Amino acid sequence: MPFDLTELSRQVREMSNTLNHNAPDQAQRRAQALTRYRHESSAYEKWAQAVDLSRDGFAWLLARPVEPLDTTRNAPSRPPEYAVIATDGSHIDIDRHGAALCYVLNIGRVSLRYGARPTANLSSRPILGFREDDLYLTDGMRRIPVEGNYLSARRDVAEGVELVTLAQEFLRDEETPALALQDGTLVRWTLAGAEKVVLEHFLRPYLDYLTQMRNRKIPVASYISRPRSPEVAGMIRLMLCPDVDMDKQRGAKCNACSDAAAGRAPSCFVCQGLSDADILADLLDEGQRGPLFVSMSRVNIESYADHLIHFFYLRVGREVARVEIPRWVAEDATLLDRVHALVYDQCLKGQGYPVALARAHEQAVIRAADRRAFERIVERSLIQVNLPATSSRKAASKEQHAV
Repeated sequence: MPFDLTELSRQVREMSNTLNHNAPDQAQRRAQALTRYRHESSAYEKWAQAVDLSRDGFAWLLARPVEPLDTTRNAPSRPPEYAVIATDGSHIDIDRHGAALCYVLNIGRVSLRYGARPTANLSSRPILGFREDDLYLTDGMRRIPVEGNYLSARRDVAEGVELVTLAQEFLRDEETPALALQDGTLVRWTLAGAEKVVLEHFLRPYLDYLTQMRNRKIPVASYISRPRSPEVAGMIRLMLCPDVDMDKQRGAKCNACSDAAAGRAPSCFVCQGLSDADILADLLDEGQRGPLFVSMSRVNIESYADHLIHFFYLRVGREVARVEIPRWVAEDATLLDRVHALVYDQCLKGQGYPVALARAHEQAVIRAADRRAFERIVERSLIQVNLPATSSRKAASKEQHAV
């Protein structure tokens, strides 16, 4: 039976009506959360301590503030000349029904220079993974397949390593202010909860890339459009929690919530379903950034050390974007201002999204026609060396019925 658009349309109307019905309640809760945030704005050190006391017993994501909560900074003036390098990636995952076990990473590479001698270099670098070390991580006698989230982690590492290569190729003039930019988060969330062998395999080269950029004095930043993170909202939950008592050095323990024990809805549910951007949107004018926070993700706190990821929110038009940076950038006022100025200027040049990242994405994307061409190349190459080049009957059936 074909795709039932009539039935789907009915469900879409139901979704729209539900969202419309819930909008007034969400707006009221957002106003409550923002009011409490503003009331506590000067007590950021107190709430940083509350975060530290609560992170092991709290059921929500948390952000630790490192600046007053009402901090706003206008975008610094951009330098007359600057350079930006950016990468983005896509991949073709392993197809267990394909002719050969392999995957493809495609890393989009961009280098832009502005000023008296503007230049632009755009390219991509495809990487074929087919060897045993590409397809599996080895832990003693055990083999761990590199697929799904782990393949995404390998792509993240490749994007970072490629930035080092771009810096070596295009950023030899140390006098020109430069920025290295990635799309998405610098926190490797896909590795949260991963076993030690997996964590070390992927995180070590990623942190080494950050170290190399620090040694070159090139600040690294990532840009997240339409962020849905609730980490600052998690901190506001602490402000609403009746069990937090800083005089007694007592943080929140969600499994012993006094509201729940008394049969009440937990006070922190005011923040339920709200993102940081929802709450902070009205605090920032065009081009302004808000306060710095530390992401309290376990992988960040336990593994990143000198590269501990900080973040701030930035107003770009109608959007509040999230910008992430390592600690060595956050603690250097000059580098922090450079990130702020250049990321915002990139957004202006890109009509709301950093132009370097937009071009990197264009270089990285793998289209359906590219996938089919790759599959044909694999099949022909296998035939030439007298190896079986047939896919499974399931794959053939999918191909036959594809439109």
